Amino acid sequence: MQNQTRFVFRQSAIYSVGNILSKLSGVLLLPLYLEYISEEAFGVVSLFETIFQFILILSGLGVKAGFSRWYHEFKSGEGKKALFYTTYSFNFIASILSVLLTGGLLILFSREIFKTEIDWSIIFFFSGGTLFRLLFDIPFYMLKLEQKAAKQTKWFSLNIFLVLGFTFVFLEFMDMGLKGIYLGQFMGHLFTFLPMMPLIWRNMLPSFRSPVLKKMLKYGLPLAISNILTTVLTLSDRHIINQYQNLSEVAGYSMGFKVSNLIQMVVVASFITGYTNYFFKTMHDKDSAAFYQRIVRYFIVLLSLGGLGIVLFSPEIIYVVSMGSQFFQSSVIVPVLILAMMFSGLRQLFALPLNKHKRTRRISLILVVSAVINLGGNFILVPLIGKMGASVSTMVAQLFAMIWFLYEVKAVEPIDFSWIRNLILLVAWCLLVLLGMQVFELSLITGWILKLAIVIFFVLIMFLTGHINKEEIKEVGLIYRKIRGK
Repeated sequence: MQNQTRFVFRQSAIYSVGNILSKLSGVLLLPLYLEYISEEAFGVVSLFETIFQFILILSGLGVKAGFSRWYHEFKSGEGKKALFYTTYSFNFIASILSVLLTGGLLILFSREIFKTEIDWSIIFFFSGGTLFRLLFDIPFYMLKLEQKAAKQTKWFSLNIFLVLGFTFVFLEFMDMGLKGIYLGQFMGHLFTFLPMMPLIWRNMLPSFRSPVLKKMLKYGLPLAISNILTTVLTLSDRHIINQYQNLSEVAGYSMGFKVSNLIQMVVVASFITGYTNYFFKTMHDKDSAAFYQRIVRYFIVLLSLGGLGIVLFSPEIIYVVSMGSQFFQSSVIVPVLILAMMFSGLRQLFALPLNKHKRTRRISLILVVSAVINLGGNFILVPLIGKMGASVSTMVAQLFAMIWFLYEVKAVEPIDFSWIRNLILLVAWCLLVLLGMQVFELSLITGWILKLAIVIFFVLIMFLTGHINKEEIKEVGLIYRKIRGK
């Protein structure tokens, strides 16, 4: 089991490089955005981000989930290449239709959606960049499934540097404003897709497998429908804030969300990606359930420590990424959103056994119900307390989904999840966060010393609750040395 753990952590560590680069690119771009566009225009960028997430889910119609589920069922290379060809062909057509539909709606209703005039060329560059981004999405999935973390991270890093470089040129030297942001994305995604074409072609066997596609759609379509509804309902928070408040409030919420999303990008996305492919590859092994339970405990440790660290240092993070802008200095919504990200991460991990048992309809039901809860909370709380209302609604909805997912998992897999032990850890985390926020006004050195003391105290609490022990600390040290030695 130590070799399994070592492999999962090594894969997660490699994926985290790409995720960190992704967040670093955002850190580098934000000052550029804020220098060349207004806070209200930054709110427009945030709304476009939610629309991109919607198109990303709409384009696949669940076939990507089916691709992940069935890939390792094919033992021969030819079978996998035929599956890739089938999946990519379907995704190619679906992506074009999705982008055309969404782009058309944006042109027709941009005033109603953004509450401001949007030039048609911005929508064109946004749509074109989104299309090329979708066209190399399936190859990225394939590299993950083949557990080629280093290769996938190289391509991901290339895309980030290209988008960063083009955007910098169009904003800094050509002063193109909002149009330059989306022209930069268009060029970056285009010049990522073009070099990937040989890789795409090498992994294709022109044999369209209609029966397999039907199975994948039957498996993934319920997830796609629920994900579309969930995306519309969950990401509607920024649009609801815009309708009941203003674009400045949207910008403030987006900044808090970006800081909180560090836990999603660096911990959740890296860990889930590194483990998911391994989970599906070994899900029929006799010790898979025991290893899964161990992974859940490790994940809780990483989430709680990472989340605590981000909350404690959120004022410094916001100050750096906003270049000291007073408009963005409030960090009060970050702890609430961090909790939402932690619950969301656990929910994603709990979904794996349900996917194993093909309970996608139940997964869809949970996601839709939680999204409705989030939407209802937004309509009630956003008019009253603005972005804090959206934060609380998101956190409550993710907590609800996590608890329901855990209940469903315990019905299909023998997992020992101690409610009391984890509730104690959650309460301790919240109390230490409240304590840590009291030192935000202290001097930098004094504050950092106290924050470090809070983190050390929390580690001691995890020893007392049994989330970590001395043997595992030694094992983590061994894994770290092994990874460095590779």
